[in-house]
Amino acid sequence: MAEPLVYNPYAFTVHDNPYDTYRRLRDEAPAYWNPDLSFWALSRYRDVQEAFRDYETYSSLGGVALEARRPIDQANPMFQQMIEIDPPEHTAMRMLVSRAFTVRRVAQMEDEIRRIVNHYIDTVIESGHADLMTDMAGCFPMDVISAVLGIPERDRDMLRDCADRGLIREDGSMEIPQEAVEAIFEVLAYFTEDLDRRRAGEAPDGGLLSDLLELEVDGRALTGAELLGFCLLFVFAGFETTAKMVGNAVELLSRHPDQRAAVVADPSLIPQMVEEVVRFHSSTQYMHRALTRDVEMHGQQMLQGDSVLLLIGAANQDEREFGPAAGEFDIFRNPDRHLGFGYGVHFCLGAALARLEGRVALEEIHRRMGDYTVDHDNKVRFHSGNVSGWKSLPISFTPGPRLARRPSE
Repeated sequence: MAEPLVYNPYAFTVHDNPYDTYRRLRDEAPAYWNPDLSFWALSRYRDVQEAFRDYETYSSLGGVALEARRPIDQANPMFQQMIEIDPPEHTAMRMLVSRAFTVRRVAQMEDEIRRIVNHYIDTVIESGHADLMTDMAGCFPMDVISAVLGIPERDRDMLRDCADRGLIREDGSMEIPQEAVEAIFEVLAYFTEDLDRRRAGEAPDGGLLSDLLELEVDGRALTGAELLGFCLLFVFAGFETTAKMVGNAVELLSRHPDQRAAVVADPSLIPQMVEEVVRFHSSTQYMHRALTRDVEMHGQQMLQGDSVLLLIGAANQDEREFGPAAGEFDIFRNPDRHLGFGYGVHFCLGAALARLEGRVALEEIHRRMGDYTVDHDNKVRFHSGNVSGWKSLPISFTPGPRLARRPSE
């Protein structure tokens, strides 16, 4: 007799292997209700895609994280993130900020990203072993996003630490731990002071944050809450998901040696490999939405105001969309329909940058330490609500030379 179907996005057992549960959700309860945590979950590709598209019904105004949900007519008093705003307000704001993430502007960052990645590889390459997350993958994305924002180097380690602590969750609990709350407030305090310095003309660092102070939406400047919302979005979304994506790629390839060998032999496979990693094990497992009207789906009546989780991780392995081998990792498939970066008006603004960071990092890792092995017995999962990846991923590889010697040597 099958175990009762229970889906709790905070359960550590789900984090370790969500995909068996996702399959049961798609087959047995495609519109699933969790009475303990009071949310619906949609798990089939077409349902999730349509919910992303229909922002008028599935609103972001109630927050995009289940543990931080609120009534859609109640604004967050401290910060307002663009991903928690629906059109038409969202459209004007996105158009302005998207100037920083044009395809051309992102492409111009490739050399700098490669330099940053190789700096971190240089710190471990001679030793023949490293923790991929703490030594490389968990480091370079903050340097990249900080360069975009104009955050000085001296502050980046602190922001990395806050980003990690701000997302941690306890086993099975929707309550945000005190450590995470403190980390979020540390980031808010940092950017409140930083934005004040910029307003006073005391910040020589420039970057996108200084540009945002000059922006106007519908003839008005961004409010303090909107500016802080951008800062949090860039730090948490722009850092964590990319770091986890690179770690997920190395961990997956270590368990598929034939595909890893193909990537080492032919680096041109890496862009499509990145897409398959995002499809097969997305860094972002779900997004929260709030219903603006009653909806009947799969025989279930969902009511106005209800919380709905759009299960990206489940949709991306839906056999109805990707065929009977949807649950297999295969870098040779064409996964371009995946929802790992969202869909519709809220499609990830930083997707082009994340793809570039992932491609460059994985090119350099497989060029310089491509014979790595992962110590699967000692890897440590990162436990969050909707961010999936590794906190620690020990690897060993054949030692090699640094690309550049330190000035003192």
